[in-house]
Amino acid sequence: MSVFPAIAELVPHERPMLCLEELTEWTKGHAVGRMTVREDNLFVRHGRLDSVVSIELMGQAIAACLGMEAYSEGGNVRVGMIIACRTLRILRPWLPVGEQLTIRCDCVRGTDSLSHYDGVVFDGAGEKVAEATMTLVHGEKPPDQA
Repeated sequence: MSVFPAIAELVPHERPMLCLEELTEWTKGHAVGRMTVREDNLFVRHGRLDSVVSIELMGQAIAACLGMEAYSEGGNVRVGMIIACRTLRILRPWLPVGEQLTIRCDCVRGTDSLSHYDGVVFDGAGEKVAEATMTLVHGEKPPDQA
């Protein structure tokens, strides 16, 4: 059982776009999440997920990291966007349905409005599938809900 809120409370996506299933580890600026490639995933074609989708998975892990930060501080989740990808290495062309993935992200540096993260996607055997260094812009902080 996770000690973290449901992923839908941390990431500003809804199904079918929300792929990350669970946040498994978090400290400020670092997060690890997991998911299983499922047939009903929006990006699955012919029983497999193209590994280029890993950039979206890393983006969702970053969103969960930032969402957990807001949650821990009593604030609300913000919308963000990947605006640049300085490096992207795809080490496998695709992932089969049923593959369990672990997605890790680490903040390299950042401000309240812009940040740089390193991300890595691992398969069920712990082998790297993809890695990237991304720049994200953060939307305005939403008003606190009363």
